[in-house]
Amino acid sequence: MKGTLNPQLKVGDKIICYHMEGELGVPPGTSGRVTNISKDPFESGDELIIAVDWENGSKLSMISSTDAWKKISE
Repeated sequence: MKGTLNPQLKVGDKIICYHMEGELGVPPGTSGRVTNISKDPFESGDELIIAVDWENGSKLSMISSTDAWKKISE
């Protein structure tokens, strides 16, 4: 897989999880599709909350400042 870690995303992009801080429900290597992207209302920086429908059924969101993902080419 080519590409950079934590690239800019849009709704509908397919990603693979490399690291999700403090969560075991989405192990590294799990892929999913981005369903929503929003600014974190509790942070003053550019932190984003990325909602994902994961292939394992989880709905956990990625946090741009702590989690790691890569975009998958289809």
